[in-house]
Formats: sequence, structure tokens, C-alpha cells
Amino acid sequence: MRLTAVLLLAAATIATAHPWSGYHGDPQHTGRTDLAVGDSLGQAWSYLAGGDISGSPVVNDQGQVIFGARDVHLYCINADGTPAWDANLESLGTSIYFSAPALDDSGNVYITTDRKLVKVNPAGTVVWRYPEHSAWSISHSPVIGTDGKVYFAGYHDSLMAMNPDGSVAWAGYLGNSCNSAPAIGLDGNIYIATTRGTGGWKLWAFEPGGDTAWTFPLAAGADFASPAVGPDSTIYVGAGRYVYAVSAAGALRWRDSLTAQVSSCPAIADDSTLYLTAGAYLYCLAADSGWRWRKSLGGSSNYSAPAVDGLGRVYIGSAAGTFYVIAPDSTVLWSSAYADDIWSSPAIGPGGRVYFGCMDGNFYALAGDGLGIADGPAGARPAGFILAPNPARGRVRLHVGTAGQLTGVTVRDVTGRRREAVFDGAELDLTGLEPGVYLVEAEAGRSRVNAKLVLR
Repeated sequence: MRLTAVLLLAAATIATAHPWSGYHGDPQHTGRTDLAVGDSLGQAWSYLAGGDISGSPVVNDQGQVIFGARDVHLYCINADGTPAWDANLESLGTSIYFSAPALDDSGNVYITTDRKLVKVNPAGTVVWRYPEHSAWSISHSPVIGTDGKVYFAGYHDSLMAMNPDGSVAWAGYLGNSCNSAPAIGLDGNIYIATTRGTGGWKLWAFEPGGDTAWTFPLAAGADFASPAVGPDSTIYVGAGRYVYAVSAAGALRWRDSLTAQVSSCPAIADDSTLYLTAGAYLYCLAADSGWRWRKSLGGSSNYSAPAVDGLGRVYIGSAAGTFYVIAPDSTVLWSSAYADDIWSSPAIGPGGRVYFGCMDGNFYALAGDGLGIADGPAGARPAGFILAPNPARGRVRLHVGTAGQLTGVTVRDVTGRRREAVFDGAELDLTGLEPGVYLVEAEAGRSRVNAKLVLR
């Protein structure tokens, strides 16, 4: 059997080797995953760290969860809740505030304390730190670019670009301080918004080589408000009580005014829907205009950025200490109260897991019933599904159920652009396609299964 498979880019994001590789999920900060979690959650396990947790977790390709706490320790926890390692970074800062780790494809971890960027290897050993002095103040997360450079900013008026060996690649002057995480565009450009300082507030775009691509003026500071990049390369960012949509060329697409300051990063559910928190509310916004509805979460300033699973459900913590599952129509599907504020942004991992930290030092793993990749709408998920290796380079094995069952292989693309690949009954040949994240939909009779494939 020889089929022509139509493969379309499922979600315009930069491929990584990990389910949740950095702050808000990926280098674009979309906060979105193809994994399904569930309408209700139960506690799988909890872990008590040595300090409050305001930073956000990541999930590596081994299913381990990694996060920093305010005791200046970096924790790595196995999927069953047992500790894998604990990196003591107390000599490299006095706290880890809102920083989430960033993972490279080899499993190295980059994290900012309040004074330095630190690289830690997969075994939990510190490799290097920058700078050697402790004069800087850093609050938020690093991000890894398409060229492997690590980018971070703080209260020192510059965006820093670091090589993986710890040397400085370049520094981009911003004129103001930053209290947010840089985002990486689909073209490799780096986006960062400024906050406190004496200069004008701006959204900056840098090319990977360090040249300024453009700047866009903001009406207020982007305090805790990190930019996110949509599937059409639109940059979304909050500044004060405003939300901006700015094109990849630096032109305003739209601006909307909310009722309170935006203090988190938007989640890009699809090419038409955004979610973000401002003040006590979760807002749902149309990606081409403005807000559709809002839902009260409690608390006055919510720093937790929402996460969206493969079926469109929203997972979000609040400063009032409640964690929510919310449907796309604003219905609260599930909620649970915890002992202290939830400033940590949730991460979604395999097995229907959601992870977040709490300001009482407890880190939680919650489990839903919607395991794995979200099933397609037609029929039940076929047994015996194989898509391997994943991540892949060029060729993957593809099989659904018993031999001869497969009737089609397709993927829908948010851009509508089609790609051809050849399936010979056992392997799918993707040679010639660029690296990226693809969603492969395999049909077998009345059954359909979707699977995310990372092509390197």
C-alpha cells in the first residue's frame, strides 16, 4: 500500500524536545498543548519545597517536572512525585522569583535567580553562571532561541544573549528595565517589553544577530506581562490595562482596554482565541479584535498565566488560592481551594497531568481523565497506534490497529498550507519538510487518532 499523506503545520510553534519546555510552554509563550487533561482533576501527589513557589514549572522529555523556589533551589521531581535532584543555588542569588526554567534539547536547564542566569546539567550540577558580579536584579524567565542562544532581561536596561558555553553573544540596549520573559518569533526574532525606568515604554524586536528590527511604543509598562507570539506571527502583549496585537513588522493591529492591569502572559488557544488574566479576572479575547467574556477568579493581582489543553479547556490559578478548569464558554468545570496564593503558571504534561506551585511552598501534580493527545471527533481511539520515533528526523513508523486498517493520513494546518509525504504502509517519509511541530491524523474506518509529531 502506498498513500500520499497530506501533512499540515498543526501549531505554528518552534519545535522542542520537551512537552513543556519553558515559561508558558514553548519559546512563543503560547500556553497551549495538544495533550488533553480533563474536566475535573484529582491530586496525584504534592511535594513540599524549602521556600515559597512563585515561579513556574516545566516538563522534560523524561516526564520530570523542574521548578525553582524562593529558597534559591532548583528542584527536579520524577513523574511519580519522588525527588530526582535538588540543585542548591543559594550562593548565586537570594531568591528565585517568577522565573521558569528553559530546557534545551539535551536536557540542560537554564534558570535565573534574582542575580544571575545559571546553567544546570540534566543531573542537577551547575555548569556556569552569568554575570560573575551580583549587582543585577532579575525577576523573570530566560528563553532559548532558534539558534540555541539563551535570552534574558532584568532591571539592567539590556536584553542579554548568551551562548550555550556561557559567553556573551550580544547585549541589546532597551533604555528601561524589564520584568517579563522574552519570546521568540517564528522567524527567530526576539520580543521583549519594558517596564520601570526613565525611558519610554516599548515592545522591542531584535534580530538573532543583535540588531534592532523595530520598536513599538506602549502606553504603560509591561510589568509581569510577557509577550506571546501567535500562529500568524502576531505579537500579543499587555501593558498597564491595555492589550496590544502587533504585527511581525511592528505595526499595530488592534488595542483593547481592560478593567485592570495585565500581569501575566496571554495564552493563544488557536488562531482566533486568547486568554489572559488582568486584576481579578480571566479574559477571553478574539485574536482579531478584543474581549468576548471575563470570569472572576478572585484576588486583586493574578500573576498566573492560563494554560490551554488539546480540547480547549483552560487551567489557571488565582491569587485567592483557587485553581480552576474553565470551558471555552466561561463555564467553571472544576475548582479547588489551596492554602495560599497561586502565582505560578501551570504546566501541562503527559498522562493528563497539570503542575503548579503555591506560595506556601507546596508543589502540586493534579491528574485528569483525558490522557494523552486529544482524540479526533470521529469514533473511538484505535488500539495499537504507533508513531515512532518522536521526535523524528525524516522517517517515522506509522501504524493503527491491525495491518490494512489505515484509510488515510491527514493533518489540518492553521495556515492552510499543504505538504506531501509518502506512506508505504509501514513508514511515513517526511524527508524534505522543515523542522517543526506537526499533528498527524490517522484514520482507520470510523476511528481517528491525532498525534503531535516533532520533526527535527
